[in-house]
Amino acid sequence: MKVSHKIFYPPKGFLFAGISAGIKKVPKNDLGLIVSEKVCEAAGVFTSNLFLAAPVLISKQRIKSGKAKAILVNSGNANAGLGNDGIVWAKKTTRALAKELKIKESLVLAASTGVIGEPFPSEKICAALPDLIKSLNPFGYQEFTRAIMTTDTKEKISYRSFRVRGKEIRILGISKGAGMIQPKMATMLGFIITDAKVKSKWLKQLLSETVPDTFNRISIDGDTSTNDSLFLLAGGASRVALAPDQPGWTRFRGALAQVCLELATMMVADGEGVSRYFYVQVKGAKTKPDAEAVSRRIANSPLVKTAISASDPNWGRIIAAAGNAGVKFNPDRVSVSLISDDRKEKVEIFKLGARSKTYRGLELEKKASQILGRSGFQILVELDRGRESFEMITCDFTEEYVRINASYRS
Repeated sequence: MKVSHKIFYPPKGFLFAGISAGIKKVPKNDLGLIVSEKVCEAAGVFTSNLFLAAPVLISKQRIKSGKAKAILVNSGNANAGLGNDGIVWAKKTTRALAKELKIKESLVLAASTGVIGEPFPSEKICAALPDLIKSLNPFGYQEFTRAIMTTDTKEKISYRSFRVRGKEIRILGISKGAGMIQPKMATMLGFIITDAKVKSKWLKQLLSETVPDTFNRISIDGDTSTNDSLFLLAGGASRVALAPDQPGWTRFRGALAQVCLELATMMVADGEGVSRYFYVQVKGAKTKPDAEAVSRRIANSPLVKTAISASDPNWGRIIAAAGNAGVKFNPDRVSVSLISDDRKEKVEIFKLGARSKTYRGLELEKKASQILGRSGFQILVELDRGRESFEMITCDFTEEYVRINASYRS
């Protein structure tokens, strides 16, 4: 997947900044800020993990109002697993920011990412706020993006613009996440902003429609973080009001979905130690939850993922994972195929309870291996039990993944 580093004209009415506050051991951007010139309509989606980080607890409560004006983000420390101290420290930093910006503290959202259980450096963050605010500018989103990265190796930015009733609307999406990823949500942080004028109730609806088919269908390692947060802010500076019953809504909804899917795919492609990403599609399930369960089980199987890293078309691991998903189906009616990244080549490797009769000889083994050697290929599993389907976006496991996570705290 190609990642563009094009400079975009961001949504009107927003400012961004990212600086080094000394949170990370190595001097890098680790403190970021998004500020809207006016109070925004806002919505959010958060981790399903029961152990919620302090910034998640605070932001979940504050965003219920449907209003926000600033988002303070740090990397290098998750502010999770710290009990009430974490809440105290998170409120201390957002209160200090609100005072500097001369706004209500309730309008400041917070997000953190990094190591769990380490004392939160609230003093360093508070001391850095004046410099952070001075750095705010419309094109500071790249510095902001760098400030939220942990084990990410690439910036994840997506952009769309289009015209409605003769006026331009812009959508900018920024995310981070490379490990502890299986959103519902995942150590994913996501920030989507637009200058469209949209009420918070419609933003919530958009997230409920979009997230299941984008962020919630990716997996790197099957783990869900304590800190996952996705924010959607609408500032209204374009002066274009949008709602489900108004012209432009369908286009806006489609553009938002494209941004979310692009960011989600970027995260998988940049997964820790990943050499390639791929799709697992399950068709012919009795229900959509059945299709998702089988797809998710294959996508998260360490045995499947390590085989993919070696370009090994080991169909035994695929059907074993499918059969272990807790879904009822007849194995004698299942087929498994590998489809190339350009969708021009298809090799059926399993059918009717055994190796496919068409999958014989070294040439086909080599062809199947070649398909697995490029990012973007698809494993297609057809259950022949119904009409429902689901597709996951996932990646392989390499030795580098183990190395990164074995040394994450050192």
